[in-house]
Amino acid sequence: MLEVYKDKQPLFYDEITHSIQNKKISHAYLIETNDYSEKDDLILSFAKMLLCEKHLFSSQNCGKCNICHLIDKNALSDFIIIEPDGMWIKKEQILEMKEKFKTTSLQNNPRVYWIKQADKLNKQSANSLLKFLEEPEGNIIAILEVANRYQVLETIRSRCQVYSLVNQQIQRKFSDFELLVKIIQVLEEKENMAIAYLPITLENDYHNKDFWNTIFTEMIDIYESAIRKMQNVVYTDYGDILHLIVSKNRISQVILKLQVLFSTIQNLNYNLNMNMMLDQFIIEFSGGGCHE
Repeated sequence: MLEVYKDKQPLFYDEITHSIQNKKISHAYLIETNDYSEKDDLILSFAKMLLCEKHLFSSQNCGKCNICHLIDKNALSDFIIIEPDGMWIKKEQILEMKEKFKTTSLQNNPRVYWIKQADKLNKQSANSLLKFLEEPEGNIIAILEVANRYQVLETIRSRCQVYSLVNQQIQRKFSDFELLVKIIQVLEEKENMAIAYLPITLENDYHNKDFWNTIFTEMIDIYESAIRKMQNVVYTDYGDILHLIVSKNRISQVILKLQVLFSTIQNLNYNLNMNMMLDQFIIEFSGGGCHE
């Protein structure tokens, strides 16, 4: 049950249980898993919390009633799991889910659908889902699961309550925080001109793929904290460098920069020309930071 994650995912657990106990349940949740190894069990426990009466009316865990048993067997009509059919989640899968939920719940409880790998929604299925999120029907709750929130369309993301899980198994290898700060300063202050400045700053490390993989990963944490600070929610305080990012960017610009970081990390897996790849990264990254 969700109680198991009280210490493993304290922020998620505290916010979810508080919202349910105060009857402030959202019609749509986007759960950013960050490749957390227990994500499926956690989301299944969350679904039980939404659907099981013992969860809804008390903070006690259940797991033994008929509803919980049916959820475990994926045999509850009020709970639908949608996952990619081949490469993509197809429009027909969304339409089929909508059709199944047209009837009233037999238990008069919420109806919940869980979309696994929501980044696999193609254009047609994403548009179909968007209409459903814009005009929620009855007591229907969406759970969208994705490794990274920015892989989901902003129009869908903006209609969801977003939670981010902590991957406790990720071990950061980069220890020179001052160098990381210097790189971000060059990128933020020099923009396109960073193409000339970064090779001088980094010398031999400039062409090291492992070095950049770690740098980009660390930058993602810092830029995500910048967004959280701009949204006035709990964030990790990285000091002056976080203030610099916030002062030079709007939220939309930080989101664009995060998208560039994620796509560049993916590009590192290919045998690309490092000079060309880094030049492209700097141009796209500074393009996300054009100021008015």
